[in-house]
Amino acid sequence: MNNLVSNKRTGSLLLVALVVVILGAIYYFVIYPLSEEKNSKEVIVSNVRNEVAVLQEQLTTPEVEEEPEEHTFTLKKKVPLTRELDKLIRSIEEIELISESKIVSVNFNNYDEVVAESPLVPTQTQEETNEENTQTTDIADLTDTTTETETPVSPVANIILPPQLKLITFNISVLTKDYDHFMQFMEELEKTERIVRVDQLSFSLPGEEQFYVMDSVDAILAEIQVTTFYYDGE
Repeated sequence: MNNLVSNKRTGSLLLVALVVVILGAIYYFVIYPLSEEKNSKEVIVSNVRNEVAVLQEQLTTPEVEEEPEEHTFTLKKKVPLTRELDKLIRSIEEIELISESKIVSVNFNNYDEVVAESPLVPTQTQEETNEENTQTTDIADLTDTTTETETPVSPVANIILPPQLKLITFNISVLTKDYDHFMQFMEELEKTERIVRVDQLSFSLPGEEQFYVMDSVDAILAEIQVTTFYYDGE
């Protein structure tokens, strides 16, 4: 009788233990993963809502972007805030050296008085002045004529531009050894940091003295009209 009761108790305990194991397995393999998945999805939904709120705030609030200082510096090199004729003339001098050319003259529109002090503009030496004074007889035989340099005017002047954008147009008379050196001069001119535009280009036959100066029978004398810009913010 005791054995029967003991067996029943053992069977009941085993049954209870089996039920507990089954319930634990169901929770661990079914309910717990579902709970974790639910929590994960809630976190994702919360993050998405936060991102949407940030995007909406960015759309409603106008964003003011400040131009990088480097970008502004590059723009000022291309279109300076002043005429910067001295830098422009130095650039032409550098091109003259690189292309092994000789600048005969540079005439600016309304800025000839500034360029008059440039080494690019030939200056009269004392010796030349004395020679001219001793040639009064020859000068008396010449007709009294006055030659005026035509002020260069760019075709860009006829285009409607922002009022702050100003033009500087100038003529360069350049003597080069040959066509290849002339093309090198043009390439270097167009590669300058400052924006330049070639308006007109004409050629003429150099004089005997100019052939001698360049030491080349293929010397070229060219007249180049160029326009550049500066931004007057005032």
